[in-house]
Amino acid sequence: MPDMERLAADYKNSRSVLVASVDCAGKGQGLCGKYGVQGYPTIKAFQFKAGKKNPTDYNGARDYNGIKKYIDANLAGPECSLEDKEGCEPAERKLLEESEAMSVGDRRAKIKEMEESIKSKKAEAKQLEKDVKEMSKTMELYKLGGEKPDRVVQLVNDAEFREHCEHRTCILAFLPHILDGGASVRNTHLKALDQVFKKAKADGQPVGFMWLQGGDQFDIEEKMSLQFGFPAAVAINVKKERYGIYRGSGFDKDSISQFLGSMMIGRVPLQPLPKGLKWSKSDTWDGKDGEMPAEEDL
Repeated sequence: MPDMERLAADYKNSRSVLVASVDCAGKGQGLCGKYGVQGYPTIKAFQFKAGKKNPTDYNGARDYNGIKKYIDANLAGPECSLEDKEGCEPAERKLLEESEAMSVGDRRAKIKEMEESIKSKKAEAKQLEKDVKEMSKTMELYKLGGEKPDRVVQLVNDAEFREHCEHRTCILAFLPHILDGGASVRNTHLKALDQVFKKAKADGQPVGFMWLQGGDQFDIEEKMSLQFGFPAAVAINVKKERYGIYRGSGFDKDSISQFLGSMMIGRVPLQPLPKGLKWSKSDTWDGKDGEMPAEEDL
C-alpha cells in the first residue's frame, strides 16, 4: 500500500508512532494468527503506552489523509520541543532548557562551534573511510598471495595441509617410496591424480588433491589403517572430522574418480579422524630417481 509507505516515512523519526507492515503469508504468519487477522489488508492500532494489551481495529478511510487523521488524533504522543517539553527525555530537556536560557549571540556561537566540529568529524570519517578501503585492498592482496593456483601438490608439512585442506574435502594419495619404481612410477601415479583433479574441477567438485610418500608419516598411516601397502588414498574432511579409505585394486584415473564420486554421494564408509592429527615435515621431491643410501662398513 503506497499510502502506508508514505505514512511510515512521515513518522520515521516519531517518538510515539511506528507504522509497520507484517507479511501474514510469510514470517509474520504467527503474529497475524495471534491477533485474528483474516482478511487483507487489515489495519490494527496498538497503544501499549496507554496500557492497552489488545489492538484496536481501524475501520476508517483507507487513504493517506484518513489514516493520518486517525493517527494524529488517537496515537501521536508528545514530541520534544519548547511547546511540548513533556515529550523530551531528561537529557534532551536539559539541553533544550540550556539553549533556551542562552542569549541569541551565545546560541549562535554555540551552533557555529558545533557545525565546525561536525564538519571536522565528517572530514575525519571521510579519511577513515578512504583508509579502510586502502587497507581492505592491501588485505585482499595478502590473501591472494596465499591463494596459489589449485593443483595436485605434495604434502610437505602440517601448515601446507591446513592451508590446502582445512576448508574442504581432500584426497590424499600415499605413493610408493621413490626407491620403489623411481621417478617413472611416481610420475605415472601423479599423472593419474592430475587427471582425476582436472575432472573433479570440471565437474564443479570442491575437492583438493595432495600426495605424499608412503612411509614418511608412519604414525598417521598406522592410525588411519593404511598398512596394506602403497599406493593408497584417503578422502579426508577436517571440519567434519571424518575420512574414508580407497580400497580399489587399481590406481588409475577411472578407479580414483569412481572412489571420489562414491564418496561425494555418501557411499564410502567414513571413520572418525584420529585426534591430534599433525603431519611432520617431509623433503620436497626434486623430480629425480632416488639414491640408495650408502652402506656403512662393519
